[in-house]
Amino acid sequence: MFDYSYNVAYAAAKEPSILSREALSRMAADGSDAVRQLIQYGYGGEGATVSELTDRELSALRAFIMTALPEQLYRLLILPYDAHNLKVLLKCAVSGADASPYLYDNTVYDTEILSACCRGGEFSLVSEEAAKELNPAYDSGVLSAPFGISTTVDRVIRAEITRSAKDAPEPVFKFITAETDGKNLISYYRSRNTGLSRETLSQVLLAGGELPEQAYLSAFDENAADLRAYTFGLSLHDAFCDAAEACRTSISSAADVLDSYALSKLEPYRYETNSPVPLFLYFKKKTAEARHVRETLGGSR
Repeated sequence: MFDYSYNVAYAAAKEPSILSREALSRMAADGSDAVRQLIQYGYGGEGATVSELTDRELSALRAFIMTALPEQLYRLLILPYDAHNLKVLLKCAVSGADASPYLYDNTVYDTEILSACCRGGEFSLVSEEAAKELNPAYDSGVLSAPFGISTTVDRVIRAEITRSAKDAPEPVFKFITAETDGKNLISYYRSRNTGLSRETLSQVLLAGGELPEQAYLSAFDENAADLRAYTFGLSLHDAFCDAAEACRTSISSAADVLDSYALSKLEPYRYETNSPVPLFLYFKKKTAEARHVRETLGGSR
């Protein structure tokens, strides 16, 4: 049986040092050099920019989580970074650009293997299930256009995560489901607010959430500012209503609400000493910190 106790204790000791939005706002208002402040707060190593420091912090986090969890669980957290790499490699294969400056390390799939898949249009080394959608998409030319690349890869990798999550502990499965719902609601707001088409929304929606795809499309047809009419009786109802209010401020504020909702599926188990759940919480809080660092102090990748 996998022993989580040491790594859970390590994460518990590190968690209080995670920077809140409020702390980052104070750092930004201070007017001092952001790089120096981040190093003082524990962002280790060398780095000339906020983006470089944040990338290194996330790289170290991925390396930690890949030793702290068994593969069937760390995949649920690391595969989104593989999705990023896959999209970069496909886009650079089309443009002829060098992908290496934009790739993440410490990921599930070796980038040389992914690169070979992207050059040859054969993705069975990713997984047999992924190949069923990626191979024909490559052959049809869908993976030669930026939008087609992004939507197809996001859909395929999220399906991979959802399949793997079904064998995870129940709180982790519920977290993955809630996270998918959050991503879909943000896609709904972005599509609605920027005047994108119904067809575009249907292409970016991800399978595996509690709320079915048709509910988003019906709400879109009605030009609904929120989805409360479609979510009664579902566990996500209150979170979606709160996100609608937050969206009046910004999409980012709504995303924070939805992140909190997903984390609420894990929070009741945060003090379990030999469980993967506290490690999921730590990972997601650290990645949220990185997003807030970039938004507040600059240097987005």
